[in-house]
Amino acid sequence: MTPGTLEGPDQEGWNSRITVTNAGRVSAEVQYGHMEKYSKKREVHFDSGIIVDFYNQSGNHTSKLTAERGLLFEVNNDFEAHGNVVVVSDSGITLLSESLKWQNQRQRILTDDFVTVSTADADTLHGKGFESDPNLKNWSIKQTTGVTKRRLNLPRAKRSEKSRPEPVDSLQAAPPDSLQQAP
Repeated sequence: MTPGTLEGPDQEGWNSRITVTNAGRVSAEVQYGHMEKYSKKREVHFDSGIIVDFYNQSGNHTSKLTAERGLLFEVNNDFEAHGNVVVVSDSGITLLSESLKWQNQRQRILTDDFVTVSTADADTLHGKGFESDPNLKNWSIKQTTGVTKRRLNLPRAKRSEKSRPEPVDSLQAAPPDSLQQAP
């Protein structure tokens, strides 16, 4: 860039859609209010609201993300969402955060920010740091706290062979490192 010149976008678009593919199959569709494409950087910047529909390798819809803005890295199809990020999976899980990253090569959703996850079983978990598969089926949260309405049998610290754990109707827990959910 020469002094006094600005590098602006090569393309701009309003109220449109971009289809992201991986090995010839649709992996995501991005709807946006405003887009700026920077070909030299191989980046696409989205503002004015985004909606991203994600699809699995079979072409089935898996989840929907909404956010205030986003960034698509064309070199590897990695994606970042920022500002009031909400992800709702087709399986009933809702994820809230201020930012979220999609690592396309690893097929992982990540954030180091504070998250709230609500499950189809009426559990609500909070934490700082999140990682998941694209379907939000196998995920982990760090620095976890949460509430469940399910009846849990928790073992007591000391118990004899004849004693049984008492059931509890709600749980507020803060495990030291992380909580993981698997199918």
